[in-house]
Amino acid sequence: MNETQNELRKAVALLNENRTARNLMEAFPKTVQLNLEGEGRELHIAIEGGRIGLREGAAANADIVVTGDTKEFARVVRGELDVSHPIARGKLCVEKGKVSEMTLLNRILWATKRGAAA
Repeated sequence: MNETQNELRKAVALLNENRTARNLMEAFPKTVQLNLEGEGRELHIAIEGGRIGLREGAAANADIVVTGDTKEFARVVRGELDVSHPIARGKLCVEKGKVSEMTLLNRILWATKRGAAA
């Protein structure tokens, strides 16, 4: 329970300090609602001004809504799995927004994993 939330909490500070991630986030001002089974609560990610924040509860006006398995999304956040794989297997679903936007979110989440300069 709370697996995605725990992984995102670890990632947020690193991403906000990483130049590559900040540049990607500047180009991606989106709110992503995460309705994940096994998470125990609604979460959303707010990206604006080149920064990312994790918030509990439902987003008032989400650009992207993702549903599915929290374990799969946590693996994406950890950099173990490209987001396209659980989407293709039906473990995650983009209910609102475009799947292609998830690819950019994936790049943001992985910016600190690929040795990008801070």
